[in-house]
Order: sequence, then structure tokens, then C-alpha cells
Amino acid sequence: MNKIEKTAVCIIGAGPSGTATSLMLTKLKIPHYIIDKSTFPRDKTCGDGLILYAYKAMKLLGEDLFTSFLKNPKFIHSKKNSLHINNTSNIEFKESDDRDMIISYAKRIDFDQFLVSHLSDTYANQHFGSGVKELREESEGVFVKLKNGKEIVSKFVVGADGVKSIVSSKLAINKIDKKFSSTFISAYFKNVKDLPEGNAAEVRIIYKKMLLFFYIFPLSDGQVNISLGGRADHIKKYGVNLVDEIQSIIKTHKKVKNKFSNATKVGSWRGWSIPFHFGNYKTSGDRFLLVGDAAGLANAFYKEGIGTGMMSGIIAAKNIERCLNNDGFSESSLKKYDEDLKKEFGRLLKFSHYALRAAKFKGFFLAMASLLKKKIERKAHKIIEKRSY
Repeated sequence: MNKIEKTAVCIIGAGPSGTATSLMLTKLKIPHYIIDKSTFPRDKTCGDGLILYAYKAMKLLGEDLFTSFLKNPKFIHSKKNSLHINNTSNIEFKESDDRDMIISYAKRIDFDQFLVSHLSDTYANQHFGSGVKELREESEGVFVKLKNGKEIVSKFVVGADGVKSIVSSKLAINKIDKKFSSTFISAYFKNVKDLPEGNAAEVRIIYKKMLLFFYIFPLSDGQVNISLGGRADHIKKYGVNLVDEIQSIIKTHKKVKNKFSNATKVGSWRGWSIPFHFGNYKTSGDRFLLVGDAAGLANAFYKEGIGTGMMSGIIAAKNIERCLNNDGFSESSLKKYDEDLKKEFGRLLKFSHYALRAAKFKGFFLAMASLLKKKIERKAHKIIEKRSY
């Protein structure tokens, strides 16, 4: 019979949000367990773009971490990002001359391994390669049983296990609505030509039966990551086949097809979900809190969730320290975590919902974008700097 291991804190999930939680707990000198069903390095489907809070989080976790990220040859950076409303209208987001980048690109197999490689051997008890089989609250804490038979009792659990979070479903009893989620497909291509200068990101709004977002992100190995997606409930409602749509775009779109005339797909099309339900579901309760995708912290409009996930991990760790010092992990004690998330992300994520709704109306959105273009481009770097590095 396995001996039940005991800990004060157990993080379930070692993606960017879980790893950021662990790294911050280490800075606070708090011993903890971190669990993941996979062994690293492991791949994960994603758009591979990093912006805003990803930089801020790494800086807060340590200047050495941020410097190591900037020097890593597998990651590339750009000072420019273009949002194309249609074939003739776009908004350019540029970083100021005294700053290095507005967006970075990193394959998730590389970025997640980069973060995991910085986990502490002293404070982070790492258990990778076996998923959670059983999770329940007991008098002493939360009982966690892994598929390999290992049993852990923790005073407190952090759900960093993504959109299909077992912590969210079992402890928060959350049931995610598709209207608060996007569905995307993605694939890598090689021999793509005529990409924007300076590694600039290319983002296009595509109006078909519904509002879709198309991304082209360059990568350090010469490949590009292309993605297409939109609101999950609308994809189902209008019967949109994302593979057919993205193949049509790269073959027939006036501004895209030449780039892919001699390109070859590397691997298969892969799909994933991006949850943006923050504010509509529980993110904390007795003996648990949720971070990253489990907390629905992705931006509804531009879809990025890695940075907000990492920042939520930092906020989570600080609240865990407070609760440990006060010897209490009750739902009322953890309300401050919800307040801290709202304070940090509330305005940005609320605005992203408004922008997504407005973008559905093509004529209106184009008119507003044209009217506000110069103002947005003039003030963008200040907004970025506040939530970045």
C-alpha cells in the first residue's frame, strides 16, 4: 500500500500558469508539489504567440528568467503587430524605439520546457508523467490520487490544468458554456514567402458566415504557425468547417495566397480551445483556486492566454502565502484572490468582450477602426507598456 504524501500546496498542471505559480512559491520559499500528466518536453497545440503579461510575469519571477528568455535562440521577437480589418484597412501596433518587442514567438514544446527547466529542486516536488485519477475534499485537505497510484493530501490545490480542468469540474463544479470559448485549428508550414519585415505578426479578421480570426506567426526554425478560429458556439451554429476555411484562405485570399504558393504543411491540422469565461464562473473556493485557462483568463478578442495565465499564477502564489500565514483556505479567505484577478485583468478582459461583439458588425467595426486608427496607434504603446515589461 502506497504511503500517502502530505503537502501544504499542490499544483495540478505544469503549463505556463502552473509553472509560474511554482516559481513564485519558490521565491516566497514555500515548499509545494507540482503535478502534470505529461513528461517534458511535451508539445501542446497553440498559436505560439507571447505578448503583454508574459513579459511582465517573467520579469516579476526574476530578471535572470527574462534575460534567459530573450537570449534563447528558439524564441524570436518583433516590434510590430498588424491587425487587418479587411484587405485595405489595418491597425498597426508598434513598440516605441527604446523598447525591444511587442510580440514574441515560441513553440509551446520549447517555451513550456524553458519554464519547467527553471523549477526549483528545493521547493518544487515534481511529479510528471501521470494524470489525476481521483480528486476529493476531505477533513485534512484535498485528496489527490494519480493514475500511477501515488496518493497526496494537500491543504490546498491550485487548478492549473487547462480548459478541461479536473479541479474546476470537481471542486468548483463549473460547466463551461461554449459561448465563452473559442475553437481554433493550427498547423506549421515551411517555405512560406513574402512575410512582413521584422518578424511582424499578421492577424486578419475574416468575415464568412461568422467572425473568424486568422493568424500568421513566424518561428525561429523558419516555419510559420497559421491558425484560424472563432467563437465555439458560432462555429457549431453555422456549421463552419475550420479546416476547409483555412485551406480556402491560403489558396484564394488576395493578400495571403502568394505567401503559400510553394509552402508545405508540416504535420497535421490540430485543434484546441481558448476559454474566456472569467467573471462568469468560480475561480476559487474552499481549499482551491484556479489559474490560467482553468480560470478562463484568455482575451476574448485577440485570444492570448499564456501571459494572463502566468500572471494569475503569481497572484495565486501571493494569496497562498497570505492564507498559509493566516492558517486558512476557506472560500471567504480566498475572495481576495478573485478581487486581485479583477483588479489586474478586469478592465482589459471586459473591453475584449466588447470588442469581440462590435467586430461582428463588419460595417460598424470598419468605420470605428478607421475613425480611431490614429488614436489607437498613437496610444497603443502606453497601454502595452502598462501591462508588459
